[in-house]
Amino acid sequence: MRYVSGKLLERWLIVADLPRRKLALSNDPKVVETVMLDRGGVFPKSDVVHDLLVPLIGEGVFGQPGGTRVKETRRIFSRSLATIPDEVMRAVTERLTREYVDRWLRSPGGRVGISEEFSRLTVDVVSEVTLGDRFSEEESIRFTRLFFEYHKKAAALLLMIAHDDVTTRARIIREMGLSPIGAEMRELMLRRFVKPILTGARPLESAPFALALAQSGRMSEGAEGEQALLDEIAVMLLAGHETTASTLSWLASELAGRSDLQDTAAMALSGKSAPGGYWREASPEAVADALAKEALRLYPPIGFFLRETREEAVFRGKQVPAKSFFVIAPWTLHRHRSLWSRPDEFAPMRWLDGSPAPARTSYMPFGLGARICPGARFAAVEMETILRGLLPRARLTLSPGKRAKPLGNLTSRPDREIVLGISERRRADG
Repeated sequence: MRYVSGKLLERWLIVADLPRRKLALSNDPKVVETVMLDRGGVFPKSDVVHDLLVPLIGEGVFGQPGGTRVKETRRIFSRSLATIPDEVMRAVTERLTREYVDRWLRSPGGRVGISEEFSRLTVDVVSEVTLGDRFSEEESIRFTRLFFEYHKKAAALLLMIAHDDVTTRARIIREMGLSPIGAEMRELMLRRFVKPILTGARPLESAPFALALAQSGRMSEGAEGEQALLDEIAVMLLAGHETTASTLSWLASELAGRSDLQDTAAMALSGKSAPGGYWREASPEAVADALAKEALRLYPPIGFFLRETREEAVFRGKQVPAKSFFVIAPWTLHRHRSLWSRPDEFAPMRWLDGSPAPARTSYMPFGLGARICPGARFAAVEMETILRGLLPRARLTLSPGKRAKPLGNLTSRPDREIVLGISERRRADG
């Protein structure tokens, strides 16, 4: 993802040789739909994803290839989020955003590591809304830093080029050093969220996600039940915050480098008319939505969906053998020369200029089909609320130094901390 260019952004299908398998990557809309919808069960999620995530989420739903239990669990996730009114999400997000921005504006030297801070903020939002509690400041800092270390070490490519031998793959995972990081993160979640719920110290009514699991018969006593609850809470917290945190980090970086765009966005998000009618008198909600969508286009949180072929397939006249890897990459789809105008330009106005909506196979930051992210609505409300609480109050500026690139091992989070200058907007504007 850091070095994608040229043919990958122009071709419809590429089939390449790995040491022991084939690897196919497709941008063709029909192929994308066939693989992602997977109506015949021929393109399950790769075991590589499962192996990389087990130390952190155990047998949680996100790492599973598919099946009836996975479908049922995804419905529980969707149902629990659907019970939370948008007003509740907004109220919690507004309060926490105000708390964080207050602290950022007091930061020494006016510099903030925005990637870590957005991770902490969004973990707090997700945990408080779905589980009724949040980490302490010390736990929050430790949790987000551990997660960043996990991302840096979880190299999917090493498993993709390795032999299928289970022992070899286990050795590679062990040498990545994921287990101790995952164990410490799980312990933090166990103490803060799981045990209080299981012991009754926190009422289920205050934790909608745990309540939905209980109502579906997914909560049981004993060590096994404790670990099963921990697995799914880990998925909710990690997947639930990562999308928003990653997107907001890249969006803040883009806006910090475009003071004109940032200033007009701040005005529009405050309900004021921007000079020259830049945002076409769009509502604050529409402006926030356009900013988020464009950040999701250029920096899709999941840069690639890794599938495997259970049967031989033929696409565009090319043979893809069984047991091949099949990659559908929003990273290339969202930047494809034939699918987008000015594909490499950060241009949020493209979402407000009356252009036709993109095809669902050319814009899929949350996936497509049965495996689409159940938290997409939650993320949209959260991002809109954070942007409306941040930009009208604070001016963001770039700091000197090497620019971040997508890490790309698991998600598109930056490969290094994005440090931005942050100052009170009213003071900066005189």
